[in-house]
Amino acid sequence: MHTPDVDIRTAERDDRRPPSPSLTHEQPTPGGVSALPPALGVVRRAAHLPRTSWDRLAGPDNAYLATRWLDVAEDTSGAAMRYLTLTDGEGLAGALATAVADADAPWLAGRPDTVLRLCAEEGRQGAQELAADLPGDLTDALLPGLVCGGRHLGRTTLLNRDGHDATGERLLGAAERMADEEGLRSVAFLHVDEHDTALRTLLTRRGYRSFHSEGYHWLLVPQGGFAEYLTGFSAHRRRRIGAERRAVRDAGVQIATAPLEPADIPRFAELEATLLGKYGMSAWTPARSAAILERALGACGPDALAATARLDGEIIGFALIVVHQDRWFAHRAGFDYAAQRRLPLYFELLFYHLVEAAAQAGATIIHYGTGSGAAKTSRGCLGSGQYTYLRTAAFGRGVGPHRVPVSRASTTPSSRSMENDITDPRT
Repeated sequence: MHTPDVDIRTAERDDRRPPSPSLTHEQPTPGGVSALPPALGVVRRAAHLPRTSWDRLAGPDNAYLATRWLDVAEDTSGAAMRYLTLTDGEGLAGALATAVADADAPWLAGRPDTVLRLCAEEGRQGAQELAADLPGDLTDALLPGLVCGGRHLGRTTLLNRDGHDATGERLLGAAERMADEEGLRSVAFLHVDEHDTALRTLLTRRGYRSFHSEGYHWLLVPQGGFAEYLTGFSAHRRRRIGAERRAVRDAGVQIATAPLEPADIPRFAELEATLLGKYGMSAWTPARSAAILERALGACGPDALAATARLDGEIIGFALIVVHQDRWFAHRAGFDYAAQRRLPLYFELLFYHLVEAAAQAGATIIHYGTGSGAAKTSRGCLGSGQYTYLRTAAFGRGVGPHRVPVSRASTTPSSRSMENDITDPRT
């Protein structure tokens, strides 16, 4: 349920530090809408946002920028989140979600230092060159930093009602001033979609440098469900998919999708921690997963779905699905590898079954996010490139090249271990 729109000037009075003059001097007067240009505001809690108008800006494909998910991110990320708003006579014209990342942030896949380090190690376009222009250790060079566009992975963006360049300029300028005044070492958009040309052009014009960070994937749900989905593949692939489904069925695995149940959360948390540990995030704990799952259930209610695989009554695999309008977002997953053995459970649970369930529910798109691009593409997903954009005072100082440190498996995520993405868990 959405809360009514509130007056930010009133709601924020007791919930923020003394205002920064550079961000507030154009606020409208209490008597009504000012004749001055659109007013900038800084909000420290999503609960105090004009939620209806913010969600209208976010639209159907930005579930993780909807206010209810911002509530989840605030309560589980441990980051200081702030929201920049631009309001005119018609209401909310633009908005930008931000979070402060420091060296203690456990969300490694959402930090500019670890994203740049990983992408440089993998040889992604532009990453090594950009890293070479930063002094010393990447963590020292970039953190603490302001992460913009949301605390999620994939399609981080700036919300803009009319697509006006001036709206984006005002919000970006405000974010940069806020970062400078607080002594932050960088401003970053970690995963800007290749098709978000307005934002990419604006960031380039403002001096941000970029590199390829990931791929984002989604699946168009056929109205005819799995039968129609299957027709999109070659005969060879159809035979393989049929064999995979039979293997799961013959093993006695039961697959179902239903609203997330609190009683299942401890088991889901255990399975997710196992998956993330397999891909290098050994510091991730079941308690952290459980906190996110519990908060997601509290925020989304019946829109938090669980696809589960059970063998002899025991849960051996799960996926958390966030329903947002007519889109489904596959958000988290986990598997019991010992029980699963070599069964193609990932494909059955996340694709074949999910296509059937989504079609029956009237969903039109399943968003799979970043990671495991080859596996997702092989099962019918479309994809687009994601690009990190960085602004830091260290650029342009003539700093000589340096060697990018090799990351340790215990602290840096692999290319398929992103914290809130659906990844291929097979060996």
